[in-house]
Amino acid sequence: MDHHPAVDDTAASTPDADSKSTAASADAPPAGDAGAEGSSATTSAAPSASGSSSTVPAANIHMRCLIVTQDASIIIGKGGSHVNEIREKSGARVMVSESIPGNPERILNVNGPLDAVSKAFGLIVRRINDEPFDKPSVPGSRAVTIKFMIPNSRMGSVIGKGGTKIKEIQDASGARLNASEGMLPGSTERVLSVSGVADAIHIATYYIGNILIEANERMPSSNNSTYRPSSVSRRPTYQGSSYLQTQQIYIPNDLVGCIIGKGGAKINEIRHMSASQIKIMEPGAVGVGVNGAPAPAGNEGERLVVITGQPANIQMAVQLLYHRLEQEKQKQLRGPSAR
Repeated sequence: MDHHPAVDDTAASTPDADSKSTAASADAPPAGDAGAEGSSATTSAAPSASGSSSTVPAANIHMRCLIVTQDASIIIGKGGSHVNEIREKSGARVMVSESIPGNPERILNVNGPLDAVSKAFGLIVRRINDEPFDKPSVPGSRAVTIKFMIPNSRMGSVIGKGGTKIKEIQDASGARLNASEGMLPGSTERVLSVSGVADAIHIATYYIGNILIEANERMPSSNNSTYRPSSVSRRPTYQGSSYLQTQQIYIPNDLVGCIIGKGGAKINEIRHMSASQIKIMEPGAVGVGVNGAPAPAGNEGERLVVITGQPANIQMAVQLLYHRLEQEKQKQLRGPSAR
């Protein structure tokens, strides 16, 4: 589970970072209450504190990443000694999810003001590499890969048009960034792998967090489905046909248009987000039952929709389709009163 148990994480004054990291954080928002819990979404941005009352908190961010169990044990330390030190020196909340039998990965949650969170990731890499916290990374330092989980709706902002943002982050930090194509099972999150020494990870995390906060201020994210490790080993994003399944649902004929959208935009978006094949059949089409026999037909005025894909992806597609239908129904209910 990757819930956030309440911990006594009163904000410690953040000690001076090394020169490279400090330069990257020079324009960071002032640290607010590092103990303030972020939302379950990836970012929880408060209004910018610049030019306003000192009572306005700095923008908080909650960053999640996948780590192998071995690294998780190093980060936690005996009796939690290592993770407590990282919390104290960074001013960020750092939590590691429970180990799931049969799954080699756990979830690392770090939240608080952006400068504290980015510093925490620099300290985490130092801890994994067994390096001193108060010295700059040296050329011989081992590169560590941090696998951030980013909502699919936000990945475009991080990548930038033609990859411009990723290149900018790489140039500024010295880290290497790579965004996965597919989403994690049963979620709307993709992996952003960031590889580099401690200072590079520190700087890159700050840039990524800043982009996420700005994107969240422009358009708050909703309907994000977060990835949770299961006891089944993680399967590749694309499977052979032997693992594909099919689900059939019916939707009202008069709402087919809202599902398809102008030029097929809506249905293509749902296909992309769920990584599923979705076919809206012709009126009167009947589904196939378990033994190949015709399935029960829908009610009059309903259209058959056939969804094919991995079970978790099918589930997501169904949820997105029903959410879209519910949005349209609510819109129609409000219509007459709005006129």
